[in-house]
Amino acid sequence: MKIFIPRIPWHEGFNLALRKAFAANSVDVVTNSNRYKLNRLIGALPLRKISPVQDWERKHCLRKYNEELFRQVQLAKPDVFLVFNESLLYPETILRIKAECRCRMVCCVGDDPWDSIRWVADFPHSLKHFEYIFSGEPAWDINIRKVAPQAKLHWHYGGYDPDVFFPLEDSAITDSEKQKLSCQVSFTGSSYGTRAEGAFRSDILSYLSDYELKIWGGDKWPYRFKYLPELARCYQGERLSYEELRMLYRLSKINLNLPAPQVVSTFQPRVFEIAACKGFQIIDKRDKLHDLFDDHCLVTFDTINELREKIDYYLSHETERSDMAKKLYEIVWQRYTWSNWAGEIIAVL
Repeated sequence: MKIFIPRIPWHEGFNLALRKAFAANSVDVVTNSNRYKLNRLIGALPLRKISPVQDWERKHCLRKYNEELFRQVQLAKPDVFLVFNESLLYPETILRIKAECRCRMVCCVGDDPWDSIRWVADFPHSLKHFEYIFSGEPAWDINIRKVAPQAKLHWHYGGYDPDVFFPLEDSAITDSEKQKLSCQVSFTGSSYGTRAEGAFRSDILSYLSDYELKIWGGDKWPYRFKYLPELARCYQGERLSYEELRMLYRLSKINLNLPAPQVVSTFQPRVFEIAACKGFQIIDKRDKLHDLFDDHCLVTFDTINELREKIDYYLSHETERSDMAKKLYEIVWQRYTWSNWAGEIIAVL
């Protein structure tokens, strides 16, 4: 089997992990050599500040990207064409690949296709051209089935890369790193800039500011402090490197896991990543968690009072934290790598 997976900059971590995972399953993986970027066709900088000029330049570069990617798919002759969300492709490009390259069309939907902040009108029109759709949230499936009635729908829960996330021994962590990353409760993740989604995470964290709480993440976290000044002292800085994340997940007594509010019954791959580092986590309750894990290895919360009660309990029960982290690690290590997930897609196809 040969599979073509387009790559674009802001999905590169996911994209690289997925390409590695398919290759580990003896699949011939092909990707595009070109990346979408603004080529800055307009020479005069003041002109770029004019909205119609910016719009024309963006559309021109995006059109060139679509044309070149189609040519590369045509030359590669893949059996399967797989995209994550819209991958910057126009619906007409998706349809042309399906019609002229005659490969099976697969879409992994990681965000709500009808979220008007994330997408313009184009992406939802692509869904009807896919034969297989792996959806990250069953709540979206109600609408997906209406616009893509012929597509086979499957739940997409993802995985983790064991080359990136793995347990560390204490001897591998320096004293200065321990001082920087050790804490009672940690959270790392996006604040979503000025979007409403960021208010969900930051408001929950504001109820925990009296603990030794440390927060890392980019996307304008300081924007939240004008509403939640108590979080300013908890904020530690921009995103951590993978090396630092491995340490944080191990050193933090409790890793707080807050999936994005757009997913109401599922979760994000961070649950696997924390577990793969033998970190202890408390995660916002999502019904689909119980499809993969039981209460003996994963702690969830539903209300702020419940969250605080469980934080207090597990801060004073180190052995229980360690035992649960080990149990969850064993499950995740055996079943939920990206390679396992790629194998699930192959089995479906």
